[in-house]
Amino acid sequence: MRYIPNVTALVLALTIPAAFAAQASSEQESPRFTGPLVTPAVNTMPMGMLNIEPYLIHTNTRGSYDNTGHRREQHPMYRQWQVAVPMTYALTDSSAVQLTLNASRTSGGGRHTDGLRMGDSVLRVQQRLIAPAADGTGLVLALAVAQRFVTGTYQRLDTNPLNATGNGAARTTLSLGAQQLHWLANQHALRWRGQLAWSPSPGHVKVHDSSVYGTAQGFRGRARVGQAWNATLAAEYVLDTRWGLVGEAIWNRASAVSVSGRSHHGQTTRHRVAASHDISLAPAVEYHLSPTMGLIAGVQFTVAGRNAGDYVAPQAALNMVF
Repeated sequence: MRYIPNVTALVLALTIPAAFAAQASSEQESPRFTGPLVTPAVNTMPMGMLNIEPYLIHTNTRGSYDNTGHRREQHPMYRQWQVAVPMTYALTDSSAVQLTLNASRTSGGGRHTDGLRMGDSVLRVQQRLIAPAADGTGLVLALAVAQRFVTGTYQRLDTNPLNATGNGAARTTLSLGAQQLHWLANQHALRWRGQLAWSPSPGHVKVHDSSVYGTAQGFRGRARVGQAWNATLAAEYVLDTRWGLVGEAIWNRASAVSVSGRSHHGQTTRHRVAASHDISLAPAVEYHLSPTMGLIAGVQFTVAGRNAGDYVAPQAALNMVF
């Protein structure tokens, strides 16, 4: 699941597609896919295979959507460079485990992050429920559970809010994924993939000093983080053995956050971070260097939202299977 709660806590949790997710019939050459930029893999790799796909992402937050959904310009613009590395290992022919690590650096308004800083990490386990047919066609279904670990900074930011790379919530996410390969009349392959994910409330997060929750130096309290939802739908169209086109739509929603505690003067303080949602698109192009290595490059950008950032995020990833 990918979300952008605000500029100071930009965390892009990326999931990795698996190569060789579909096999064609003996009369047709096997189509090659790297998988889309955001929607996770549904089919699994053969047991013992390892997939690594480092991403390089440059996010430009150019504005925001207010509580009524109207877009407002933001000055200054904030820019972030992020490196994310999802690593997936096939435990069996139908199950896989994935670890995603990332680090980022943000700048804007004459300030910047103090170096490249680690973000939150995600461990994801997936179990395939329905396998594809022998020729690669047929519906594929999978269930997954992901656990976010608080390895990014979200509090005690001192005077530099750009040092924030997480939100402090050890969130669990449950998801159902589906995909299917189709051979078109022109002998080109089309694969669609989708995911629906839900995260229950992780409960209270302890907050000290300045934080991503809008607290100031000297604050002591907690933030109650609500539920979150995510839905994605993607399609990959194979042009030839080297090239492919990708189209993708992403929807994120996060419940409101309630913050309570005491200020450095000992006064009780309470405030609420409003619920948010955003819709984004992510077109991309795939190029396959070999049957086990592919490059995907594209851009994710918001088209609507509420209490959310408006961003453009060019990105590229190298998909490698070992």
